[in-house]
Amino acid sequence: MSGAGNQVRTVLGDVPSSQLGMCFAHEHLVIDGGVAKLVNPEISLQSVEDAVAELAPCVAAGLGAVVDAMPADAGRNVAKLAEISRRAGVHVVAATGLHHARYYGERHWGELLGPDELAELFLADITEGIDAHDLNGPVVRRTAHRAGVVKAAGSLDGPSDRDRRVFEAAAIAVARAGVALLTHCEAGTGGLAQLELLEGLGVPADRVLLSHTDKLPDRGYHRELLATGAYVVYDQGLRSPGDTARLVGWMVEDGHTDRLLLGTDGARRSLWSVLGGSPGLAALATDLGGRLAGELGPAVMDAIWVANPARALALR
Repeated sequence: MSGAGNQVRTVLGDVPSSQLGMCFAHEHLVIDGGVAKLVNPEISLQSVEDAVAELAPCVAAGLGAVVDAMPADAGRNVAKLAEISRRAGVHVVAATGLHHARYYGERHWGELLGPDELAELFLADITEGIDAHDLNGPVVRRTAHRAGVVKAAGSLDGPSDRDRRVFEAAAIAVARAGVALLTHCEAGTGGLAQLELLEGLGVPADRVLLSHTDKLPDRGYHRELLATGAYVVYDQGLRSPGDTARLVGWMVEDGHTDRLLLGTDGARRSLWSVLGGSPGLAALATDLGGRLAGELGPAVMDAIWVANPARALALR
């Protein structure tokens, strides 16, 4: 499935995948209050201005697109994402789906509904538009801004029973809407168990993007993950650049260049340079990206930054 005809769904509309450009594939530009802020004030990212300023050096380094990985009612604010997209000049792919139970109350709809009902909510985010209230209340007002991926979170060593229900809903939405599925691998673990579950639910491995797996820098594990045909998003390059660089080198050696993506998972105020943090989101491109380009060459980096995200995120 390649070629200019492929579309990627962004908050400002569908764009040809060939126009995405360099993509950071697991980001958090907005975490707008909610339980997430109560769980950890350090992950509160509520300012459009801050996000636009933090993205400016990324854009100067070539950034063209980001995947914002915050799913429904965990601090997602699609109006802010759309404003950031316009002002920063980057394509933003928003997520639907659900995060871990800790980001919601025990009586939250995400804990009470079955897979079919959850899938209907996810599908409406993708096909109609994300709710202005972020599915946080009894009134739903669909915006013009649609989700372009589904997000599901797996627990340590694989999906829990609670996770399984969300994965089932995600599988229905992926099948019906043709988007990709972005998953959370707790501490990097559980990727193979997620893929096994998803295969049983009819989701092809090449529709799955596994996040945070570089928290577990085990060459054998990553070989197994990538041998399935799934994508990995290495998103720890701001925190442990040595491990991430080593894994990228290994997987390129092992013949898996076409399944690798990079992101910052920058959901910490302490990482944003405009908030006085370090090293700043742009370091993914300038520091880690520069190092990898020197070691692996521009053709490999063009695949990782541009070609792979365009293929992984394209609607089918």
